[in-house]
Amino acid sequence: MRQVLDLMNKFSKKDEESIEFINNQFLEPHFNKNILFVNPQLNGRNFYKYIMPYILLYEFDVMGTAIIGMDKFKPNNEYDFTNIPLYSKQILWADYIVFPFSAQNLSPLYENIRYINPEVKIVYNVDFNFYLLGKTHPLFDKFNNEESISILEDNIFFADLCLTTNQELSKYLAEKFSKELNETKYKDIESNVEIATLPLLIDEQLIMENFENVKPAPKNSELEKNIENPTDISNENVENQPKDETEKAEEEPIPLKVGIIASNYTWEDISSYKEQFKEIQEKLGNKVVFYVLGYDGIDLKTNKNCFPTDFKFEYIKPCTIIHYFKQLYALELDLVFIPLRKNDFNETSENYNKFLEAGIFSIPVMVIDSFPYNQLIKDGENGIILKNKKDFLIKLEHYIQNKQELVDIGINAFNFIQDNFSYSEYTIGIFDDILQ
Repeated sequence: MRQVLDLMNKFSKKDEESIEFINNQFLEPHFNKNILFVNPQLNGRNFYKYIMPYILLYEFDVMGTAIIGMDKFKPNNEYDFTNIPLYSKQILWADYIVFPFSAQNLSPLYENIRYINPEVKIVYNVDFNFYLLGKTHPLFDKFNNEESISILEDNIFFADLCLTTNQELSKYLAEKFSKELNETKYKDIESNVEIATLPLLIDEQLIMENFENVKPAPKNSELEKNIENPTDISNENVENQPKDETEKAEEEPIPLKVGIIASNYTWEDISSYKEQFKEIQEKLGNKVVFYVLGYDGIDLKTNKNCFPTDFKFEYIKPCTIIHYFKQLYALELDLVFIPLRKNDFNETSENYNKFLEAGIFSIPVMVIDSFPYNQLIKDGENGIILKNKKDFLIKLEHYIQNKQELVDIGINAFNFIQDNFSYSEYTIGIFDDILQ
């Protein structure tokens, strides 16, 4: 991730070299298209939708790319309003200007941009189905009110292209705007907006940069009794893991290491598995070790815990996307469990990035039978699909006794991702198809 770190440093510094780099992005237009990404953050969503395309579209010489502004990692505050500086030179250079998801009213900015460059196409991204947010979701108050929804609808309607990374969300929005809103709010108002789905792609070489000094965690890591002393393997600590305790490993069976990638946004989904987590620890004990990456389980608003009382797990602190992949690699997980409820919100909002992130390290994922995962995973072949929540314990019991099957599934997942979701001369053409 050296390139991403270098990029972040250029935007965080205000020295002469950094200013020159930013300005040089706009010196020459590309013969094909020029894409300007506005103010991405150093988090997972933005990594796939803006930062990787910025780097790799340029490297493949498919399009000219530029970034203005770059925010640091802001867990639980990623959708706060921000100032967007845009200058005439940048607007005139761009064929497409890509805005991140925000309830900030962008319509006046759209007008100013089109006044300067009438040929430019404005792209607005939607991260999740804001119409279906549950009342207890941390983002409900910010997005699910009359004023915010109206602004979001305008941001979509007056753009030229609306992108999602979930095909069901694209269908939902297309139907919402073409039927309901076209006959009410936007009746007799012209719009040329198209709604499309941008597939998530991953690049192993970009991710594995600067991994030469990262050592995997020991297979028989001792389980923390609680999260009062969280494990922090971000940045420098990830490179100083203790050696395997060989003698102890001979005495005790090596536990199944299960990772859960979480945030405050996933509280409801994790909480829905409380009964299963409790039953697993009661029946399997130290045969399974859980690692929770990015979240301690405590809701910021209610202070309630999504995990059962006395549930034991190792807590890995949240970090930027740069160090996140190092964490995932260093833990040497046997499995990544994705706690998910099967409902309309998740099926129109969930991305499959966790499948890509685990699979790039040959780690299989386990998830309930739900879109989009059930479109990618063949159970027992390149991942594990649960028919229901009770299946969670049954599957873990099976794989404790058959760990080689997990190894084989992980290898298949890696190969599947390399063949279908890696940046290549073939897949890079998708961007040309979408940005016509």
